[in-house]
Amino acid sequence: MSVPITSPATGAAQPGRATPRWGLAFNVYTLLANLNTENAIWLIYLAARGYSPFAIGLFEMLFHVAKFVAEVPTGIFADLVGRRASLLAACGFGVAAALLFLDPTPLTISLSFLCSGVSWAFKGGAQEAAVWTLAEGSRDKPGQETDTAGRYSRLYSRFLVIMLIASALGDAAAGFLLSWNPALPFILRALGVALAVPALLLIPRLRPEHAERPRPLAHLRAGARVAWRSPLLLGLLLLSALEGTVFTTSNYYTQLYLTQIGYGVAVIGVVFGVGAVMDFLSTGAAPRVMARVIRRRLIPALVAGVASGLLLMATGQAVAGLAGFLFIFRVCDAMLVPAISTAINARTPDAQRATVLSLETGLFSGGMIVAFPLFGLGLSHVTYQQGYLGAALALLAGAGLIVALVTILRRRNRMGERDRMASEETARV
Repeated sequence: MSVPITSPATGAAQPGRATPRWGLAFNVYTLLANLNTENAIWLIYLAARGYSPFAIGLFEMLFHVAKFVAEVPTGIFADLVGRRASLLAACGFGVAAALLFLDPTPLTISLSFLCSGVSWAFKGGAQEAAVWTLAEGSRDKPGQETDTAGRYSRLYSRFLVIMLIASALGDAAAGFLLSWNPALPFILRALGVALAVPALLLIPRLRPEHAERPRPLAHLRAGARVAWRSPLLLGLLLLSALEGTVFTTSNYYTQLYLTQIGYGVAVIGVVFGVGAVMDFLSTGAAPRVMARVIRRRLIPALVAGVASGLLLMATGQAVAGLAGFLFIFRVCDAMLVPAISTAINARTPDAQRATVLSLETGLFSGGMIVAFPLFGLGLSHVTYQQGYLGAALALLAGAGLIVALVTILRRRNRMGERDRMASEETARV
């Protein structure tokens, strides 16, 4: 990955000759910051210390409350101060979150989830906005104009592949580390994030140019107008948040489902490691698929694929459920992420990019505040199979409502445009 040269005066990224050192630094940051050695076992870790699925859901709700509250302010921060500064702040909160897990009292675990939520908010739109800036400033050959959306899909997929390789390594090792010493997954997580900081310091601030620096509230209003005036962009933001909520909730609780049907923690770590391998293989293939399939057909097909994987998991058959989880549910989500991200970024002006993307992640956090504890509470009364079935139906029904909303808004906008043109024609006459 290559990074565009920045203006010495502002530190903002400018299109131009690429600097390989910056690309290498960003790749190193991505790898180290995503060695999630606790990701596949944290529910098991908490359950072993007496926390019920509902209590775990409440902790995760705290994460999303903090993330939801911080999303828009951190998006504005990334647009006005710089995407690098936002990522550095994310690292600081991420180290604190991992270390607080070492003392599993309700207070420290709550603080850990709050710090983690703020960390993810600082990463939020800043990472995608940074990659888009890299795509704008890169050329396949000197002087060659290229399609920014196409370059973004390739660079973002490469970024996700590196991230997923790191996740696969962390997931595969998690169970063994937990069995050896329960503190090790969290210590190694904190160490990886801390080591990502020097790599970030080697890249520019990646701040967009502004004719004049807007005030934060004015900047927020400008970002909200961008989303509201484009029904398709609004629909993509809502669909991304909905699918992310359903996928993340179902994916995390699958740890407990696999424990329930008799898998040990080491095997569960390997299962999630295989899932991460499927993720990065699918993400790596996504740009080629996107180049061959019309995007308005690809995104709905992938959403339907995620729902199909959940339906297989709802059968209660071990082999069918595991195949649906690894080869349909995870694969379709892995391809949907770069596809929908490219569609959103292509419709968003750079000056408000991180703010608009923070609206997407804020909607996702809002969904998780409700869905994660509700799913955990539901598991006290229904089986995992019934929970997966409900998640699939919720995804399909929500997607249908979003399509209906976009259709209504686009029709209203067309009618408003015709009325405006008719008024102008009448005034001329």
